[in-house]
Amino acid sequence: MNSQTRSSRRSWAWLAVLVLIASAAHAQQDDDGSWYPRSITSERGSAVIHAPQVESWTDFAVLSARVAFEIRRADSDEQWVGALNFSAQTDTNLAVREVLLHDIEVESLNIDGLTPDADEYLLIRDAFTSLSRRVPLDLVLAYLPKDTAPAGSAGLSAEPPQIFVSTEPAILFFVDGDPRILPIEGTDLTFVLNTPWDVVREGDGGDLFLCHGSDWLTATDFDADWRWATALSEELSRLPDTDNWDRVRSCLPASLSNPKVPDTEPPSVFYTNSAAELLLFDGDPAWTAIGDEGLSYASNTEQELFQVGEQNYLLLSGRWFSSDSLEGPWSLQSSLPDAFQSIPPADGDDAHEKSYVRASVPGTEEAWEAALVASIPRTAEIQRGTESDLALDVTYAGEPRFAPIEDTGIELAVNTSFQVLRYGGTYYLCHNATWLTSSSATGPWVFADSIPPVFKDIPPTSPAYNTTFVDVEGEDLESIFYSYTSGYEEAYVTEENTVVYGTGYDYGGFFVSMALFYGFYDGYPYPPYYWWPPTYGYGSWYNPGTGRYGEAIVGYGPYGAAGGAAVFNPETGVYGRGQAVWDNDEFAGRGFAYNPNTDTSLSRNRYIDFEDNEGWSQRVARRGDEWRYTESEWEDGRMVTEFESSRGTEGTVVRERDGDTITSDGEISRGDRSATFETTREREGDAIVSEGSITGENRSATFDSVIEDGQLSGNIQGSEGGSGTVDRQLNDGEITGGGTFTRNGNTIETDVTRDADGVTREFETSGGGQGVSRRSGDDGGFVYESGSGDKYAGRDGNVYQKTDSGWSKVENPGTANAQSGFGNRQAATSRADNLAGLERDYQSRQRGFDRYGSHRASGGRMSRGRGGMMRRGRR
Repeated sequence: MNSQTRSSRRSWAWLAVLVLIASAAHAQQDDDGSWYPRSITSERGSAVIHAPQVESWTDFAVLSARVAFEIRRADSDEQWVGALNFSAQTDTNLAVREVLLHDIEVESLNIDGLTPDADEYLLIRDAFTSLSRRVPLDLVLAYLPKDTAPAGSAGLSAEPPQIFVSTEPAILFFVDGDPRILPIEGTDLTFVLNTPWDVVREGDGGDLFLCHGSDWLTATDFDADWRWATALSEELSRLPDTDNWDRVRSCLPASLSNPKVPDTEPPSVFYTNSAAELLLFDGDPAWTAIGDEGLSYASNTEQELFQVGEQNYLLLSGRWFSSDSLEGPWSLQSSLPDAFQSIPPADGDDAHEKSYVRASVPGTEEAWEAALVASIPRTAEIQRGTESDLALDVTYAGEPRFAPIEDTGIELAVNTSFQVLRYGGTYYLCHNATWLTSSSATGPWVFADSIPPVFKDIPPTSPAYNTTFVDVEGEDLESIFYSYTSGYEEAYVTEENTVVYGTGYDYGGFFVSMALFYGFYDGYPYPPYYWWPPTYGYGSWYNPGTGRYGEAIVGYGPYGAAGGAAVFNPETGVYGRGQAVWDNDEFAGRGFAYNPNTDTSLSRNRYIDFEDNEGWSQRVARRGDEWRYTESEWEDGRMVTEFESSRGTEGTVVRERDGDTITSDGEISRGDRSATFETTREREGDAIVSEGSITGENRSATFDSVIEDGQLSGNIQGSEGGSGTVDRQLNDGEITGGGTFTRNGNTIETDVTRDADGVTREFETSGGGQGVSRRSGDDGGFVYESGSGDKYAGRDGNVYQKTDSGWSKVENPGTANAQSGFGNRQAATSRADNLAGLERDYQSRQRGFDRYGSHRASGGRMSRGRGGMMRRGRR
């Protein structure tokens, strides 16, 4: 890394520190945040709302909870405490792990010592309904009883995939069903359609050629021995000049008759046309113990392989398979030895790099939570008459063709990438977690306000099974309401309360097979092919931070970015694939991943010249109608990044170096709100001086810093009175320091330690709240403890506070030993039951905020240990 890059990163790191401190302090006071206690002030008075204590969450739709609060009128010095019980309808945002409360009903309200006509009663009602009603999902889950169990999916396949094992470089040459060999227009070559690899053949029965990185492998047949190609067909020079063949052309050597042959042995090529996985080791398996219960894991493979005694346990797409030999045979396991329970939790002090596996271990709290998250419905309201906004063009390869779904009377379209069902003469389209209907297979489509009940009977053996997890929740004159759970995204809850990816059935060539069975081509020389996301062979892994499964085929296909098998429609003649090439100092790649079930895609283009420090990148992530786009370009010390999203957020960041001075400026906006910033960083003798400003709507902040002799000191000043200081010291590779930020009499103090093991941040607020976050690579953890002012609503209607000597009731002015306004409720709740409930609430609150903070600290990663969100490529 050159000095300019390091300097630029330091400048941005300093800016990030200031913003982080300001944000942390703001989060403790912000009424729109998810942390508690929350405060609100008006001309009439002020209130403090403490975290909800959840009683129940019925069908993940109706929340019942208790809340403790403090209230003070503006014309009085007396502060009163009270408790209220409420119920609310909920919507869950899994992306940010928050539950939104709406249609709130206050079922009971008590301020001990005051009558219901007191001004404080009206004031707290107003305050409670005016505050943001976002509650951390992890807080809600922490209160649910552990016998809460969502319904599992029955009928998932128990068949293991074919498992190949190699201790040397190898690739999995996966073909989706029988190879579909198609001609390449204008040449004597053919190519294999239904594989993520670029494979061409000379004539009908000539040698096969496979592009691997920037080199070529060749074999006489698919399952023959593969070797480095010493010559390529001259026909490759005649490839059509279309996007379909960009990747192959970029892989061609300067001389087809004399290509450069690597001086290493070719990788082993494992050919398969059915579900398979590659268990690849870097040398002989190396085993490392976890704890002292007899559990070990293989440390030189990226697969999740464990061993107890002589038995091997392999985790694939959320399923455990066991065998007493790595060569198999393997069988599905619904339970695991107790030794797996000894894997340390990710949020504990002894967290392990394999802690994330607990989310797939039956019986762990993490697996139970994953099953709950997968069962939480996500809802959408669609206004009637908005179909034209979809610009939906459902196309087929020829005339629409349908095949029956066994034992249902439903038919599924087989020559389109859309999920079109036909039942009772009516057509239904499941698209982006909504249902549409039409009297024609091609539309026009309107949103459906009901679907046939028989759709719930579609079995897991059908590729349309995931549609059974999309429901019409209701409708009115203006809107239709839909909901779906993770099953729509191919993440299913098993009967053992774990989450797995895919049904386990091999749909390879499903559409092609149906087309061949019914004998139609509609004038095309070959049937259509549409890739269906398989369960195995694509490195599917569960991310407990987001509650979703991801897919990365880097270890199984040729692409350094995200990728997927080809999707081809002969009507358009276009198919798409991901691709990447690289050497020691350059990287160029294109990647594309698409899940037709969820209408989710990710595409990326990148080029990097590490030696000249220049390049560019583009990235688009899309789900349904929502998308996010980022574009960067850098050269000669100047980098410009532009970004925008479908939600209206957009911005530009420019960084530039001129001698010893680095300047950065940018703007970010959303709707009619925007903010700009600018920074300058330059060297003055042995010191590095930085200054800058951030300006938003009706508010701004300035900051400055000096770095000298391994020490940094800085200041930030906000236009609304907030101010802060930061100090950092560098000593033997370790960075330590602290900071203070104050606003409106509230203060947050931070301490930071950054070393080779990661980053630890501690904070404490003037209200007594404190927390610790730890980050190592992509793994993060967070522990939060509320301050001494943290209060709880007891089941007897009183307010309590936990102290070093136990629980004590919080008394209102002049009410010591007075009768509670809850009357009979207090009598009906024994002191022992009340204290036991308070202790459970305390533990749940701490655990919930710890989990929520961990997810926030890790940016939603919380997942894979090595490799983070994306598996590393295997060369």
